[in-house]
Amino acid sequence: MLAGLLVVPVGLYAASRRADDDIERVGPHGSIDWTENTIYATGLGAIPNNASNDAVAYLKARDYAILDAMRNLLMAIHHVHIDAVTTGEEYMARDATIRAEVEGLLHHPRFISERRIREGRDAMVEVTMAAPLYGNGSVAEAFRSALIPHGEGAAENGDRGTSGAEAVPAPSTTLPPVVSPPNIPPQVDEDSTPYTSVIIDARGYRVQRDMSPKIYAADGTEVWGTVNVDPNFVIEHGIVVYAHSIAQARQLPEAGSHPLILRAIGGSNSPVHADVVLSQADAERLARLNARDGFLDRFHVIFVVDPMD
Repeated sequence: MLAGLLVVPVGLYAASRRADDDIERVGPHGSIDWTENTIYATGLGAIPNNASNDAVAYLKARDYAILDAMRNLLMAIHHVHIDAVTTGEEYMARDATIRAEVEGLLHHPRFISERRIREGRDAMVEVTMAAPLYGNGSVAEAFRSALIPHGEGAAENGDRGTSGAEAVPAPSTTLPPVVSPPNIPPQVDEDSTPYTSVIIDARGYRVQRDMSPKIYAADGTEVWGTVNVDPNFVIEHGIVVYAHSIAQARQLPEAGSHPLILRAIGGSNSPVHADVVLSQADAERLARLNARDGFLDRFHVIFVVDPMD
């Protein structure tokens, strides 16, 4: 198991941890970085005080620390929000294939860093390990069947999914309860310039990050989210990017030069609060403009949400 470790320079790890806005803490030793799309976990191993060979003692402690980090990494994967209803742990509990995929992922984790620390008079080895949320050998790949329930029908037009209005699914009959919708008038301006993306401002609604969020209209119909896509694109990139301000969202490569900016009127009362709700007028406008410009079909979708607590 330990032979498959991939070493990443400590400096790269430190750079990726520069801000806490998108870091979801999972217990005392794990975290999910939704900016870097990476799950991190640390592990500890005590160095024996009475060992006759210091090098052997260190290596044994290091092995224990690696095993501890892998256990903590699994715990963090358990807490990943796969959708607005179900966590990774729940999918693993009911799907043996997903569980086997996750266990296989943990056979080849990224080894990020190691250091020797002191706890009182005792010495310990601390290691940090990681697993990517997206890409080859990622959490998304392990949860492929959960993220892409209709993946077998993926489109052949382009490398990112279907084109035109076909990407907008049939209306749902279930109304997602709206969290305290404010009285915000919808934007009604039209623009002949093609839109390159949609930025949805959902700040104030406790919207959390997950791997497959959805967009609903106020009447409960699903505007976008259960999409017929190229599975490889979803596994490599995910379908939504998160930001903390409109200015930050505009700087993301997914935004392009001419984003459509909408204000959510709420978030659904799902267990994870990951989906967003638009006014009926804005939902219809979004579907209409996407049919014209196709930005949803290219997954140029950005949610502006509150920073992590």
